[in-house]
Amino acid sequence: MSVYNEMRLSSFVDQIFVRLRQLEAQMARVSEAAGVPYEAPGDGVPQEVIDLAQAGDRMGAIKKYRELTGFGMEQAQEAVAKL
Repeated sequence: MSVYNEMRLSSFVDQIFVRLRQLEAQMARVSEAAGVPYEAPGDGVPQEVIDLAQAGDRMGAIKKYRELTGFGMEQAQEAVAKL
């Protein structure tokens, strides 16, 4: 894959993440207005882990989650997958 195509793909993925965050925020507002509890995917996950996951460092996020929470590999993988 050429550098140009990689840059386009990266930009496209970034746009998807922005849109996803916007949709999650909207879902939270709609749920609140309807009186329905809504648990965002990142609720309870340390910000450092969220930052690593959003930067594309999935393995680093899993490692940091385990380090900060003391949970095992399976729980860490599930938490990061929800991000």
